[in-house]
Amino acid sequence: MVSLKEVGAKATVGSRVGHLLRITGYLEIAIICMWIHNPRALATMGMVEASLRGEGPDGKDEDLLKRLRALVEEARDYYAGDDFPAAMARMRVAQNLVDLRIVAIGGE
Repeated sequence: MVSLKEVGAKATVGSRVGHLLRITGYLEIAIICMWIHNPRALATMGMVEASLRGEGPDGKDEDLLKRLRALVEEARDYYAGDDFPAAMARMRVAQNLVDLRIVAIGGE
């Protein structure tokens, strides 16, 4: 596995898309776990949080990652407090933001 720091200034659109696809994949897993009330839902939300640590390739998506960190943190707090609708809304918004960014940069 190549660290994102090693990619550095030579990051490509493909590496950015790959990074965002990993995040949206973890979001999808967490959302499914939440829907089926899986006891590992909070753990899968932790996987999402872990995928959001640090900066992405070139740092071009840092604005998005910052927003995602806040949304996922709020979702985790709401879910832990048994407020499922508020938690799910934030997770879906987070996933939609990532997916829209993938579409946007995929056309570059």
